[in-house]
Order: sequence, then structure tokens, then C-alpha cells
Amino acid sequence: MKTMGLAVLLVCVLAAAGSAQMQFIEDAGRGTLTLRDGRNEVLTYRFGDQLKEGIDPKYVRSCYIHPLFSLDGKALTDDFPKDHLHHHGVFWTWPVVRTRGQDTQTWHPASPSLRQQFISWLKREAKKEAAELSVENVWKLDGRENVAREIVNFDVHPADRIGRAIDLELRLEAVGGPLELQGAPDQNKGYGGLCLRGAEMFVGATLTTDQGVQKEDAVNTSFRWADLSTRELGVAIFVSSDHPGFPVAWLIRNSYAGVLNPSWPGLKPAVLQPGKPVVLRYRLYIHRGDAVAGGVGEAYQRYQKSG
Repeated sequence: MKTMGLAVLLVCVLAAAGSAQMQFIEDAGRGTLTLRDGRNEVLTYRFGDQLKEGIDPKYVRSCYIHPLFSLDGKALTDDFPKDHLHHHGVFWTWPVVRTRGQDTQTWHPASPSLRQQFISWLKREAKKEAAELSVENVWKLDGRENVAREIVNFDVHPADRIGRAIDLELRLEAVGGPLELQGAPDQNKGYGGLCLRGAEMFVGATLTTDQGVQKEDAVNTSFRWADLSTRELGVAIFVSSDHPGFPVAWLIRNSYAGVLNPSWPGLKPAVLQPGKPVVLRYRLYIHRGDAVAGGVGEAYQRYQKSG
């Protein structure tokens, strides 16, 4: 009878472990929404205003992911790093924005100011092993006028033993008139758009792309995907083949920090018009081991075929 009781208890414990599912946890006071997969956190979306203690209030920001977590719950990103206070986990901002006859930006604090601000949750659905999140934001000029609408969609896929895919779609539309975006023209860099600022562990990490291992930082160089890895873990960004200007130029770094930035629109400006949204699609791939052990190249091929 004791043996039977232990067997029943074991079945119940295993069933409970298997029933753990993804869930969203909102902290309205901190302006955060965290997705958990059982005991582990997957990502935190920061929808409210964020500012680290002791930092100039002009750097206050919202509408970005930090932390993005490894499969084992380790933070993969940095926020408000001392060397670049305008870097925020996984974020999407532009260093050149022209609207209403004025030059501004969302990359750095600017005058007139232009900031992304949260409006509403369009979808929050957590299933057993997957989740979907859709957010509406606006770009507000000088705290008064909306000049763009931003819809951000996340599709979080189930994790397997080596990796997890998170699809990210940015849908940008000008409001009330045209809006022009451009990558940074200084030193012909062209950076801007989706960017991942890695945690300190990625300084000196291995940079791998579809062109192989990169021996140094690359600027304004075309790739289809790029990965930052230590021996234990890594994170990659894949660019969808239907992305405007595919394959896009990138800025990637492992020198002062780990940075992955599939730059768009680069050095040539792109003009957004009301009623004509631009759609930018990517996949974040989080994995164990380096790019080879994590099967990054194979994961990219699966992504493109799923297209």
C-alpha cells in the first residue's frame, strides 16, 4: 500500500510539473509586463516610463524589452548602460526623424523631444507553451502631438532543449502627415531600428553571421542573421526575407558591448505615409551553447521556410 501511495504521489507531482504554463504578470506601478514559462522568466516588456536612479530625467524611456532571458532565466540584455544611456535591452529607435518640418530622433534625447508612449494592450494570450502579445504605442512630438502609430506583435514559441524563438513584428505608420526615418549618417554607419544591447557577459563574445565567424565589429555590412554567443549561451536576430531592403546592413559589436542592430532604413531615408504602414519582421533566437551547438544556422533556415 505504501508503494502504491508513493506511486500516486509521484504521478501527481509529474502531472503538476507538466501542467505549468506561460503566464503574464503585470506590475502597473513599475510599468512592466513579464512573461513567465513555469518558474523561468522569458522577457519583460517595459510599457511605462523607466529611469535608473541618478540618471538625468531627459533619458526617461518606455516601450522596450528588458530583460530578455536565457532558457535558464539569465538576463541577456542591459539597460541604461553607463557607456550608452540610450541603450535599452531590445529596443527600436531611430537617430534621424523628420516630421512636421523639424529634425528630431528617438535614439537619443532630442529637442524637440520625440518619444514612444504606451496606449493599450491589443492582445495578451498565454497558452501552455506559447504566448502572444500585441501592443499599441504612439510617437509623441514634444509631449503633445502624435506623429506615428506603432503596433508591436510578439509571438513566443515553445522552447526545446536547445532554443526558443520569439517572433517580433513592428508595424509603423505616420499620423497626420509624412514622417521620414534615416540611419545615422555620421561616419557612414547607418545604424538605427531594431537593436539588442547585450549584457556585460557578451563583451568579447563570439560574433557569428550567415557569413561565418566575424573577427571584429562590423558596420554597415549586409547579413541575413547575426549571433552573439559565449560557450554557455547565446542570442541571435534573424531578419525576415520580406523585410524592406532585405538583406539589410547591420551594425554588430562585441568590443565595448554586445550589440546586434539590423539597421533600417540605413543611410537612405524612408518616408512613412498615413494609411500606409511599414512592416518589419524579425525573430529573436535564444539558445544554449555557441552558435554551432545552438543550431543557429539551421534555426534560421526553419524561420525562412516558415515564412
